[in-house]
Amino acid sequence: MARRSSTTISTSTHRRADRGKVVLMSRSVFCSIGGISEGELASWEREDLIAPVRVERLRGRPEALYDREALRRVRVIRTLGEELEVNIPGIGVILHLLDQMGR
Repeated sequence: MARRSSTTISTSTHRRADRGKVVLMSRSVFCSIGGISEGELASWEREDLIAPVRVERLRGRPEALYDREALRRVRVIRTLGEELEVNIPGIGVILHLLDQMGR
């Protein structure tokens, strides 16, 4: 029993330490984790709802990379669109207000 407790503490401490690390994901991984299609992501990017944090060249091609904050933003967009039935312009306004509050 004591061993489990110490393992839990160790795991918990490890997770807290990982939160400060920058984790970048490729477009396909990002879409998979976010539960969206690449088409949805492309549409949201065209509407300036979301953007990659960095674009790097891999094998001679540009590769968009996304971070945890972008993943959080995808979850907000999905909640607004799917559960609250907010349209794209409304989502843009809400995200802009949330961004302003965060500053």
